[in-house]
This record gives sequence, structure tokens and C-alpha cells, in this order.
Amino acid sequence: MPRVRYVRKLKELRQNVVQMGTITVQSVEEVLEALTASDVTLAEHVIKNDDLIDKCDRKIESQCMMLLALEQPMAKDLRVIATSLKMITDLERIGDFTVDIAEEIVSMGKPIRIPVPLLEFSELVSEVKSIVADSIETYEQGNVEKARTFESRDDKIDSLYKEIVRETVGTFVEGQCSTESVADIASFLYITRYLERIGDHAVNIGNRVCYMEEGERRYLK
Repeated sequence: MPRVRYVRKLKELRQNVVQMGTITVQSVEEVLEALTASDVTLAEHVIKNDDLIDKCDRKIESQCMMLLALEQPMAKDLRVIATSLKMITDLERIGDFTVDIAEEIVSMGKPIRIPVPLLEFSELVSEVKSIVADSIETYEQGNVEKARTFESRDDKIDSLYKEIVRETVGTFVEGQCSTESVADIASFLYITRYLERIGDHAVNIGNRVCYMEEGERRYLK
């Protein structure tokens, strides 16, 4: 009976991490929709929803500590708990960055001014949205093969981010922006940086999955 209870608790832990991940993915999707549509109401909803992510974080941390203290897990079970405990930190940080983006949307209160080709920024948004959703899937399925693709996908995100920053800064150097638009461009740069960091944390989750499944320690961002 104790073993059955332990297996059930371990399963519940993983389900709760997936639930937290699902909520986080939804926040990312909503804030990107708010960004695209300049929807202040939706951005404010994202900010309020962060309390739910934080609540999940505290609950899962408590679960992990109880399992470590009472069950003395070994081998893969120990890696599952350790991975879950670390992964919720990445999810919490992703949630914080979505709030940062939402706050920029609320503070602007108007359509975002994109000083670079729209296609580049849209591609960055799409790549970040995709890798975050896939990071939760890799954890749920233990998909190491997919997790190993994250670093190359993040290279693309980093490349897009650097190109966007380079082109945006170029508008300052060439005097193509007015004094009134400086604040808007600064907000745009903050948003792109937050997107890049969200991608980094998704990569961390993929690398943690590799450790969970195979004991393979990989570089964390």
C-alpha cells in the first residue's frame, strides 16, 4: 500500500506541473494576442492571472519537499522530483515575463509601434509561442528527442532578437524617429527582450527533461 500511495503522489506531482505549464502557456498565448491586437483588457487579465501561476509554484514546491523528506526517492524518481522542482522556477519566470509584456501594453494604451519589418517580429513571436508550448509537451511525454531540438530553435530566436535590436537601434543612429516615438521604441525593445528570455527558459525546461529521462546534464541559460 505505501508503494501504491507513493506512485500516486508522484503521478499527481507530474500532473500538477503540467497543469502549471498549461496555465503558463495560456498566459503566453494571451499576452501575445494582446500585443498583436493592442488589447489592454486582455493584458490586464494576464497580469491578474499571474497569481494563479504563483499559487501553483508554491503548491508544487511543497509537494516536492514532502516527497523528498518522506519517501527518500532514488534513481529516476529522484530526477523527476528534482526536475519538477527546478522546472517550476522556469515556469514562474516565464509568467513574470508575460506580466512584464502585459504591463508594457497597458502603459502604452495604444497599438505598439514596430520600427522593424513586421515579418521579423511576427516570426519572433511565433517561435517563442511554439517553443513554450512544446516545452510542456516534452515534460509530459518525456520526449528527449524533441527536447534536444530546443537549443537550435533558440539559436533562431536569438538571431531574430539580435537582428530586431540592430535594426531598431539603427533608427536612432539614422535619426529616423521623433522624440515622441522614443518611449514607444524603448517599450518595443523591452518586449523583444522579454520574448527572448521566455525562449531561454523554455530551453531550460527541455534540458531539464533530458536530465529527468536520461540523467544527462545540459547547459542552462
